[in-house]
Amino acid sequence: MLQRTERKDAAKHRELILKTATQLFDTQGVDSVSMHQIAKTAGIGQGTLYRRYACKADLCIELLMDSFQQFIDDNNQYLSDAALIPVRERLDTFLTKWIDYIAGNIQWLNAIRPSSICSEDHIKIYRSPAFTYVTDTIKGLLDEAVSQKNTLPLNTAFAAFNIASSLCPEAFLFLHNDKSLSPEQIKEHFSNFYVNLLFRQP
Repeated sequence: MLQRTERKDAAKHRELILKTATQLFDTQGVDSVSMHQIAKTAGIGQGTLYRRYACKADLCIELLMDSFQQFIDDNNQYLSDAALIPVRERLDTFLTKWIDYIAGNIQWLNAIRPSSICSEDHIKIYRSPAFTYVTDTIKGLLDEAVSQKNTLPLNTAFAAFNIASSLCPEAFLFLHNDKSLSPEQIKEHFSNFYVNLLFRQP
């Protein structure tokens, strides 16, 4: 009975923490909110918060999990429904959907990125489920295009990795903030560069 009560309390704490963090992040921005503020606003001890989330990045990762799973489900449904649509169009649509996802979740993605590009944590990004899913999806579409001779001959694994890594949140932030490109412009440029280039006939 005691164990069941503890599990119920843990679930309530998790729900309360995520709800509180989301509200604070939405109103103040992720960078401006501290773990102390989250615990205080939620009315729980900092020890309770840190036992579940060692840092703010861990909390942001959990907040991202639901939205990323929804992205996967929606995209897999699209690819299934659009199986007869030319692969060039499907690749273009997938890249557009991925950029839209980054744009819509940039504050969370920005909060969990490693502080140093040379750190081991940065390399781990390339092994993450999100990066793996994006890379595998692009590779699958390119494999289909190559088999149908709809694109230039290429190493699809290498091409998929480079496309996915160039669509990372850091690149999006740089293009959006430093180069003043809107999400629509970024999508257009990526489409013109990758899709038009890859599917240009020799």
